[in-house]
Amino acid sequence: MNEALTAAVLSAFVVFCRVGACLMIMPGLSSQRVPVRARLFIAIALSLAFLPLLNERFADLMKPAALSALIRVIVTELLIGLMIGLLARLFFLMLEMMASAIATSIGLAGIAGMPMEESEAAPPIVTLITLSAVLLFFLADLHLEVLRGLFLSYDALPPGSGLPARFSLTEVADALTEASLLALRISSPFLVLSLALNFAFGLANKMTPTIQVYFASMPFLIAGGLLLLMTLGKPLFQGFLIGFQQFVVR
Repeated sequence: MNEALTAAVLSAFVVFCRVGACLMIMPGLSSQRVPVRARLFIAIALSLAFLPLLNERFADLMKPAALSALIRVIVTELLIGLMIGLLARLFFLMLEMMASAIATSIGLAGIAGMPMEESEAAPPIVTLITLSAVLLFFLADLHLEVLRGLFLSYDALPPGSGLPARFSLTEVADALTEASLLALRISSPFLVLSLALNFAFGLANKMTPTIQVYFASMPFLIAGGLLLLMTLGKPLFQGFLIGFQQFVVR
């Protein structure tokens, strides 16, 4: 009886290691605005929900074994959970980076904002873009797709099988490539606008050197950037969700 109870507790803890590590850096749930206690309860609830469906995978794994083997399994589960959460997180990190590039290109980077998703403050337009993406992430039920991938990861990477380094690096590299291209496509209209306006005002400055190019171009940059955001906001966010969904459900 004691051995069965010990095996059940260890099985639940091993599941919690993978689930908790994934939720720790998963988009939305990893935000500083989500209380740590709420994240802990969500991780425990998901672990207990996964455990009955994964009992057969722990039948031989939780037999009496050396402490070093148990520690190796726990560390491996933590790394697998972190990798799964990181694959989803990369899309939002790249979107935040390119949103900062958008704020810089249209002259809104100097406006102080409030820390929302991260612990450091960001310009308001960056906060608007990232928070909107996170909100749509939950509204489109893409967080359920991430959790589905987390559950199916037990088929590809069973507990105790180890973490193949080559497979992990390949997945991270593919996710980073797709996230970078997706974020670049979203930010490209703003970057092209900034490049075109700065080039035009640079030519005007060559012809009339007395013009204060910075003060003359800034209203056009800000107005053009806000107009682009108002006009292209919906298709840009739709493109981000479609690209992220194609990566998650593949």
